[in-house]
Amino acid sequence: MSARTSLTPFQLKSLDLFCRALASDRKLRTWFASLATLPSNLRANAIMQISNDMRRNQEDNGLIGAICSISDPDVYAAATEAVNAITR
Repeated sequence: MSARTSLTPFQLKSLDLFCRALASDRKLRTWFASLATLPSNLRANAIMQISNDMRRNQEDNGLIGAICSISDPDVYAAATEAVNAITR
């Protein structure tokens, strides 16, 4: 992660959970990569939509929280950097 982003302990924990989920799920990685093409307002809508779908399907609350955390611009930027590093 770059020095420009100072994340809180909660943001760091959420980022860690999110990156672990991305590492183990190709579909989630594809979805995350598609977010980069969206303006920030549409990205936030996409995050809200998948989070709501996951709640409706009674999926893991920790993963839902981690996905919600990327609506924070700092967490999103850090997640993008981490995912880029993982997929190189």
